[in-house]
Amino acid sequence: MPKFRFEFIEGMAQPAIFADMADRDEAVREAKRAAKEAMLDGIVDGVDPTSWVTKVYDEAGYLVATIGFQDLVAAPRDTEEFKETEEPGVLRSG
Repeated sequence: MPKFRFEFIEGMAQPAIFADMADRDEAVREAKRAAKEAMLDGIVDGVDPTSWVTKVYDEAGYLVATIGFQDLVAAPRDTEEFKETEEPGVLRSG
């Protein structure tokens, strides 16, 4: 199983975390999950996490993903989830 390095930059750099993941997609999903959890903890503690960043590197040291606050709070417009709920020009009430 490939090993990935996760770097969490939350105001100041945190120690890197190394984990075995099946592939790049699993590593990115795990990074997003961990970043969301950290950001929620930060908000509860009264910290502004909007500048926090998570970086994922593969075994060779190549950057495979950079995940920022905006990536976690905004749903991508090209996902199936968004397409199902999108109804331009129609407003729903209560």
